[in-house]
Amino acid sequence: MESKEIREYRVQKKAKNIAQTPWLILPGENKETRRLVQISFIRDSKETNKFVGLHLDLLFQKRKSLKENWPSKAVDLRKVKNNFGFKFSLDSIQTYELFEILEDSYPIGLDSISSGARTVIRGAEKDEIIITEKNKIEILKKLSKALSEEDINKWLRENISSISKNLALVRIYNERKKILNDFATSLAGEHDEDYWRNFFISNRWIFGASNIAIIGERRIDIHHQTDLPFEVEGGFMDIIEIKKPTFPFWIQSKKGGNYLYREKFLIPNSELQGAIAQTSKYILQAEKNVNNADYIRDHNNVIPLKPRGLIVHGRSIGWFDSEWEAFRLLNDRLHGIQIVTFDHLLERAKKVLNDLEVESQNIDELEEVDVADIPF
Repeated sequence: MESKEIREYRVQKKAKNIAQTPWLILPGENKETRRLVQISFIRDSKETNKFVGLHLDLLFQKRKSLKENWPSKAVDLRKVKNNFGFKFSLDSIQTYELFEILEDSYPIGLDSISSGARTVIRGAEKDEIIITEKNKIEILKKLSKALSEEDINKWLRENISSISKNLALVRIYNERKKILNDFATSLAGEHDEDYWRNFFISNRWIFGASNIAIIGERRIDIHHQTDLPFEVEGGFMDIIEIKKPTFPFWIQSKKGGNYLYREKFLIPNSELQGAIAQTSKYILQAEKNVNNADYIRDHNNVIPLKPRGLIVHGRSIGWFDSEWEAFRLLNDRLHGIQIVTFDHLLERAKKVLNDLEVESQNIDELEEVDVADIPF
């Protein structure tokens, strides 16, 4: 069904017996004037199921020209003295608009007031579907009873690709969201390098889409074995070395805190210096086999041409500007090697997850739907 418009408003509960609308904008006499109405639905303070009335706040707004912003100051009629009279009138257009807003937005009557969003989709003809947060599945069930099996199958055939994609995206999103929660929790633990290597093997997506696959053969040569050899675009090899988040990133002073060389310069911790030397050696040894057919075959036909190294070491949460500057300079002077902290990796993975959430446009609605509730 084609739709002319979609309106959505939200009632906010302001007190135990009061639910309040946002300011509803009504047309004025011309483009430079308008009226705003805010409505409070009121229940009896003792008998909370008893609806006792409405309270309306009206604001007349005017601007000098179309280029000027609308005034933001509002009149709070609740602060007006009881003996002070207040009268306003709405013309036919404004009355109709207010009626439409109320009809679209709020269930009036039935001795109760509910809060939450209500969306009305107005059809091209007389048909109208009202969708609330609670009735989506019920509407789907009723719709399935009204349609024939042939109608449903036809619709499924035409839309199965997008449905499958959305359901798959929701499943992947939920799985990865849990994985990142586990990642963040594990950072506070005392896990060894093997734990983290296995964690990243199971969740290689954390390193981004450019890392296509983990190479099964970890040996660089007879004497050296790397943590995670990766295949990247073009069928080439990169090397990832995993250390521990508990390792300090900078050399620590005996008094506590970071040691400053000549009271000015931060120096990488000895474990990190060792990781840099280790990765540099792995890159050198791997590149010696760039033309070795047996070596390439043993490494999933991935070519060790100019391998790049990535070192995951320590944490960066709570860093000051001086540490970020030293970190930037450290990475700048390394050739073919990049250093990241576990916090960097976690934040990058969250961004990958956010991109996935954007791609699945209705993910918040879909993840609430149980497959068992789908009536066909």
